Amino acid sequence: MTVDTLDEKVLGDLLSLESVAVRVPEFYDAMYCKALADLLYQEIDDTAGAGIYESNIDSFWNVTQDPGRRERYLASTLPLLNRMRRLSAPHPSPVDHLRVALDESWPGGSTLMTLNGSKMPLGITRVWRTGSEGLPHQDVLRREFDDPMAHSLLGQLGVNIYLDTADEGGELEVWDHVISDEEYQGMADKYPGSYGYPRDILPEESVLISPEPGDLILINAACAHAIRKITAGRRITVSGFVGNYGTDLPLRCWS
Repeated sequence: MTVDTLDEKVLGDLLSLESVAVRVPEFYDAMYCKALADLLYQEIDDTAGAGIYESNIDSFWNVTQDPGRRERYLASTLPLLNRMRRLSAPHPSPVDHLRVALDESWPGGSTLMTLNGSKMPLGITRVWRTGSEGLPHQDVLRREFDDPMAHSLLGQLGVNIYLDTADEGGELEVWDHVISDEEYQGMADKYPGSYGYPRDILPEESVLISPEPGDLILINAACAHAIRKITAGRRITVSGFVGNYGTDLPLRCWS
């Protein structure tokens, strides 16, 4: 779906798999994007990330098995939000813009995910350069982290605000196909984690999206999705996840 703005129906259709992806063109001003991207390219932390992309902080996926690294991740929440506000000034932070849009769109509102009383960061910067790609995968928190806050999720969305896009390649690919927990159990030893499924187990037909600077794209993260190889240029996004615990409860956001 391509929409002008988010609302309860758009989010509900995405969570219920009536659609697999939603694109909001020009969600963030394209001129703001360029100025912010130029600054964020300089903010990369060489100790963060998992080797698939470059980032300014770890994602939660990288810290689930390392208590020390997880403590550093949780301590980064407010500095990350404030740094994005500082770099975006005098314009609004894209993360704040997203949080307000989600809060106003959902009956229960929206807030940051918490872990053991600590707020989790939202708005990780991800840089993909020439030659990099994201293999087909799912993002399912309960498969990554054995905790009640993960197991009680009713649905999970992946969100990206695109600040800069590749000259060639880097398209977002989404399949209308969910590998269930039962199916996954039989595959876990063969494809550890939820990363790197071979394309031959997925349907031939997929949705291919070529984002533009300023676009907000949300996907149902249970659907298999990938990033096509970048063959020229680079791209940078502000990324995270949105968890659903029920219509009357706040959406929970993290990266």
